[in-house]
Amino acid sequence: MNDTEILRRLKYLEEKISIFNNILQTMDVTTRNSLDDFKLEIENIKKEINNIKQEINDMEIKIKAITDELSNFATVDQLKIINSILDYINPFDFVTKRELDKLVKEKIMEYFDSLYNQKS
Repeated sequence: MNDTEILRRLKYLEEKISIFNNILQTMDVTTRNSLDDFKLEIENIKKEINNIKQEINDMEIKIKAITDELSNFATVDQLKIINSILDYINPFDFVTKRELDKLVKEKIMEYFDSLYNQKS
């Protein structure tokens, strides 16, 4: 091989190495950009997971408050007992103080009217 042939081949190899270096640099930039995008996406997913955890925690607190409140409600058996008692005493037969006063006045008036009518 002569010197010109060696120089030509060397030049060819240098061009190929330069092309490969450009390709590698482009791939490196692309890979870094992709990595940055993935990191950003991972951060967004972490934020969403933390939001979901907080929502679950809030729901657990609300569910506990509801279950604590449920203990204040009457059971079916207790309602049956109350119903039996109400049926027994029948509060609809009770009179109010106002109604009683009115009935007493009416009876007194009837009594006086009957006394007055007997004298006449």
